[in-house]
Parts: sequence; structure tokens; C-alpha cells
Amino acid sequence: MPLLIAPVFNSTTEQPIRIELPNSYYLVSGAERPYEIASRYLRNEMDENKRIFDQRVSRTSLFLVAEHAEMKVTDDRPWIEEIENKLNLSAFDGTCSIPYVLTVSGNMCGITYLKRSIDGNKLAFDQSTQNTFLRILEHQLPSLAFRRYVLSLEKKSNEDQLLDLWIALESLFAPDGKKGEITYKLRIRMAYYFGDSYAQRQKIAQFVKKSYNHRSEIAHSGKVFGDKLTDEVNTLRLMARATILNTAMQGINLQDMRVRLDELILSGETYEERYEPAYFERIIL
Repeated sequence: MPLLIAPVFNSTTEQPIRIELPNSYYLVSGAERPYEIASRYLRNEMDENKRIFDQRVSRTSLFLVAEHAEMKVTDDRPWIEEIENKLNLSAFDGTCSIPYVLTVSGNMCGITYLKRSIDGNKLAFDQSTQNTFLRILEHQLPSLAFRRYVLSLEKKSNEDQLLDLWIALESLFAPDGKKGEITYKLRIRMAYYFGDSYAQRQKIAQFVKKSYNHRSEIAHSGKVFGDKLTDEVNTLRLMARATILNTAMQGINLQDMRVRLDELILSGETYEERYEPAYFERIIL
């Protein structure tokens, strides 16, 4: 039966691993055969600069591997992309990609091109990232927020990343907002979600108002901020990531989460104090 091998570009592990996945796949690192096959067949056939393989793939990289019934990967492409996206969501820092899939049977090799590899810091698949990855495999993620979060990782400019992240955050915190009240709902709900004191809530509300104004300037007038947005984009990414993970791990409906936040505004309690979620990532500004 043909062997399917998908190197996870720009990933690294501290020790060999093997994780069994659905659909008869497994995620492995530190195994010689996947690396040797990928190095032999893929390096000279890549639709990119030839040096990129050696920069992005090594023996410590992750490899997605499966025995495949046919010499093609068409039916599995959405699932492979989902694995890539969940790896990126799991990591606190770093970005990986699965741009190519090899199918090998005897002396025959086929290469499926999915997309170009993504630039960025190397994704370290440490124990913390592995634990998060394994947990979200079993959970349903908020689809629009998750999709926009991973799309932001593929964008080059800070402006494009900011727009994607604000679409994600709007879908999480204020899809029910009408023109003129969206900013208010975002400010208040996000302040109560992430803030554990008046000072923290005030700081978050000010950040949200300023950043959402930047979003409007970019979307409506095409304003370019450049590197001035770097820290802001990083903070938005942490906020979106934390909220996606929190809601998925808790298994809470997004509408119920927003109702809870509106109740907190009356009570003055923090989200953790009131609802005691088993998993909750907090962002401190």
C-alpha cells in the first residue's frame, strides 16, 4: 500500500514522538524513513527556492504519515489542512505549514502541491503545545474565528493580519452588534473577559477602542501603519487564540459566553471567579 508522507515545514521537536491520529494517520518525529524519503524526492521538485527544504525540514521536524489506498491525496486535503491549522493554534509562538504531500509506492513517487510554505518563527512542538494539540483534536472550534485566525498567519502585512484577527474577534464577542454599537460591545465584553480588575479592564477597553479604530482606518481608507502595528497585532492574536481555545475546551456556546459577559457587567465579577472554567487562558496587557 502506498505510503503518504507530509513534512510539517518549520516545525521542530525536542525528542522523538509518535501520535496516533484519526483516519489511520500518525504524527511522528525523529524517524529516519520519513525524512529520508522527503529529502530524496521532495528537495529537487519543490515549487520554491531549493534551499527552503533544508531550512524548513530536518530529522527533528514533524511528519504526517499514513498508509494510503491510492497514489493521490485529493480526498484528504481538507483534513491535512485542518491538522496544520490545529498545530498552529496549539503553539504559543511559531508557524508551521504542510505545503507538499508525497505518496510513495515502490519506485514510484507522486507529489501533491497544497500551497507555499509559511514564513515565521519555527514552531516548537514541546510538551505544552502537544497537550493543547491533543485536546483540541477532540473539540469543535468556532469555525469563523478559527478560519480567520489561521488566515492571519499567512498574511505578510500587519494591516492584513489585523483585519483578519478583528473579523475573528468580532465573530466571538460581537456578531450581534449593530453599526455604532459594535465597538462598545467589543470594549466591554473583552474587558470583562480578559480583565480581573478595574485597572485591567480599563486598559483592555482602551486598547480595543484604539485597535478597532485602526481596523476602520485600514478597511475604509486603506491607511498603512507598517511596523507600528506589530505589537498590536501580536496582542490581538493572543486574544483571539485564547478565546478560541477557552470556548473549545469549555465546550460553551458562543452566544452563552456573550450572555455570561453581559451578566458580569452587572455583577462586577471576573469570568474565572463567576464561572470557574476548567481551562482558561488569560491575556495581561
